[in-house]
Amino acid sequence: MRLTEGKGYFIRCAIDTPYAGWTGTRVLECVAPTAPLSPWMALRALNEMTSLLPGGLALVWDAEPSWLQVLGGDSHTGFFEALSTLSGISLHLREAAAKHFSQGIFRGWIHGPDMPTGLAGDLWRHGALGWVPDAGKAWSLPDFGHVPHGETALLSASDEVVPGFLWGELLLPLGALSSLDAEGIAANLEAIQIELERAFSLRMAEGVWPPALPFQRKRCGWRVGILGGTEFQGASGTWEAAAEGLADLVRVLETRLKSSVQVGPCHDPEVAYLLGLQAMREGLPWRNSLALPPAPPSFTTGLGADARVPSPLESRAAFPLALRDLLQHPPIALLRVPAVPSEGAAEALLARLAAIPALRWLPPDMPPPGPFNPEQPWAAAADFPIPSDPQAGVQLGLFGEWE
Repeated sequence: MRLTEGKGYFIRCAIDTPYAGWTGTRVLECVAPTAPLSPWMALRALNEMTSLLPGGLALVWDAEPSWLQVLGGDSHTGFFEALSTLSGISLHLREAAAKHFSQGIFRGWIHGPDMPTGLAGDLWRHGALGWVPDAGKAWSLPDFGHVPHGETALLSASDEVVPGFLWGELLLPLGALSSLDAEGIAANLEAIQIELERAFSLRMAEGVWPPALPFQRKRCGWRVGILGGTEFQGASGTWEAAAEGLADLVRVLETRLKSSVQVGPCHDPEVAYLLGLQAMREGLPWRNSLALPPAPPSFTTGLGADARVPSPLESRAAFPLALRDLLQHPPIALLRVPAVPSEGAAEALLARLAAIPALRWLPPDMPPPGPFNPEQPWAAAADFPIPSDPQAGVQLGLFGEWE
């Protein structure tokens, strides 16, 4: 992976491949044709794909492979468990597929218009799975972007996901948006893209690219990752101004690069620290929104409050309405809580949010994600506010639903 620094931004890309990508499960039909060996051949193919994409691969479970349907229940669950542990894989599925998971480490995202309930809801509230509030058949992949499907798909299936890629990411704090040179950034990205295309063409000519992951130039674009929402608000910035600035930047980039540009939040703490360190070191104007020393010079990832610091649930799950139509996927809200929330508490929280982000709960028995920074440690789970449940004080009737 290559990280290029600019004034107020970083560009992250690969060296001779696309940076990240996504695909549906239909590609696993051709790499694993025989039932006895199919699960392991599929895992091998996916591992080969992720080794070439430093930004990761999003696997969208848009259809269950035929060879997986004939496996027994234990083998079915075992395949999902092994799949979720592959490094670089981001697994995305519908609520019905969650029955193959067990409580444990965070393994993927459920996509659907409504809050997960039943077994899927139990896994979600215990932190094993996250939830992305996608409407209909849409797929909005956190940290990747919006994925086309349906009529534009290869097999014209209504739920088929079209494979796609990102050349790289442009990462920047919202406070720097009004000071950036959009044309200069576009020129830098154009030079990087030309170099990547030439290097990748050599790789393709030598046959060092998995045939199970078909590449098409028109389906490869860029992503703009934004962070520092807390600092932006603290400096009296308005979300409407941020939306206008982002739209102008995307317009310039798409015109110059002749490719699509996705926009979404950045949740990488390392990049947030590097951008904050750059602002303080070079005396850039947006440094005034950062906390004063001895606090570490780091922006907050995403758009909401710092997930490591105790604060109201609504502030950590912030999703500005002005940005909802501009972002290709919702921000990720990591909600650490002192106990596993009930369904009533989860419903009460959703009712208080104007726009719902991608939600992942972090109860006490769920270890928080890394990297772990001694200067910015996670607060104890007991210090975070308890999700309120309006139904907790209601006495159920003797005959329940019959009353």
